[in-house]
Amino acid sequence: MTENIYDVIVLGGGAGGVPAAVRAAQLGGRVAIIECGNMGGQCMNKGCIPFGHMMVASNILGSLTLGKEMGLDVSGISKDYATLINRQDELIDFMRQGVKGTLIKNKVEIIEGRGKLAGKGKVEVNGKTIAYKSIILATGAKWLKPDFPGADLKEVTNTDYLLNEKKLPKRVLLFGGSPWLIEVAQFLHRFDTEVILATEDKSILSDESKAIRSRLTKALKDQGISILTRSEIVSLNKKKGGLHCALRTKDKEETVVVDRVISLRRGAALTELGLETVGLDGKGDFIPVNERMETPVGGIYAMGDLAAPETRHYSHLASQGGIVAAENAMGKASTFDHRTITRVLFTQPQVACIGLTSKEAKQAGYDVVEGAAPLSMNPFGMIISQNEGLVEVVAEKEYGEVLGMHFIGQGACEMAGQAVLAIQMEATLEELAKATFPHPTLSESVAEAARECLGRPIYLP
Repeated sequence: MTENIYDVIVLGGGAGGVPAAVRAAQLGGRVAIIECGNMGGQCMNKGCIPFGHMMVASNILGSLTLGKEMGLDVSGISKDYATLINRQDELIDFMRQGVKGTLIKNKVEIIEGRGKLAGKGKVEVNGKTIAYKSIILATGAKWLKPDFPGADLKEVTNTDYLLNEKKLPKRVLLFGGSPWLIEVAQFLHRFDTEVILATEDKSILSDESKAIRSRLTKALKDQGISILTRSEIVSLNKKKGGLHCALRTKDKEETVVVDRVISLRRGAALTELGLETVGLDGKGDFIPVNERMETPVGGIYAMGDLAAPETRHYSHLASQGGIVAAENAMGKASTFDHRTITRVLFTQPQVACIGLTSKEAKQAGYDVVEGAAPLSMNPFGMIISQNEGLVEVVAEKEYGEVLGMHFIGQGACEMAGQAVLAIQMEATLEELAKATFPHPTLSESVAEAARECLGRPIYLP
């Protein structure tokens, strides 16, 4: 009987589950991964990868203006959404095969089916019960029904709709506070869909610094995207000509006619997991875990969207959490550093925020110093017209420890890696200021922002 017990079972083959299974196997464990759908989960199949692919196409279109300024003839551009989707599907299929190949290479047993906890140390799948020493729950999140009037209409959808069509709608209302709606809005706008982006929040990216959110808002509005804040849907009715949506924005009410309403709300996929059989609460918003990814029940780990609020549903968080969970399940002592979570948007301009904002740092009791370097004053930023770009640095004043870094502009998502390392390694402003970044690059502004914090900028007025 003992030889039939898995050291680690991973429930879910997404962005967190796959690295968890691979890492546990690397550490010598007998590992199985259970998945009822396509390997790669939401991220690979319906999230980061397909919409990342779309944003690349969108950004190519957005860069044509710069090409024209440089004397490049970009007339006669055509946009074929069906071709984009076909390439996308082929790419995702290739990635799925790669995931399966990686699991097989690492001797992870793949079990196709829907798994469910069946008491401590047991999982039911395909009518059979299998035993484990530790289990990692990685079932991710599910779509939640919007709560505005008219949400039951079939024309009210989530972003899955865009992945299953060969033709885009003419008019779309994107409603909600999800940052990913901003990416969708820019993509649709550049593919000639009339877009309204509406949120109940005071602004888009309302939790980020004022400089980041205001610069992104200005850039999007300059591109022709309509943004409504502090807005709510009063009514939504299907009539001749489309969906008639009454929107109340502050004290003003207006009716817009659209073909689709897209809303993004996601919550942890807690149902049908059998959590009650092991003493875990399946009625909360998500499963609480500590920095080791441990649930309140010994030997049971959870990570990713299953163990986080919607504002932290990032695949890179899930992946690192899966590795941490696997190492602890195999007897290591590993922790997750929440300071280094990157909040990222692949819009144009890109946005990447790591660590604390100035407001958050002050609320946490730090004596804060902050500095910023506009990319419009960076030589390479000037070349590529980064008028809205910025690098912000937030630090603790006495010792200069970096607490947060925030980027907006081209390459922001790549420069974010520098911030992750700086915060993870407890870098100081002096160390950043003395770093020799290559020239001409946008990354030079990281050092300049640090020098600005220290009161000795070189290139800023």
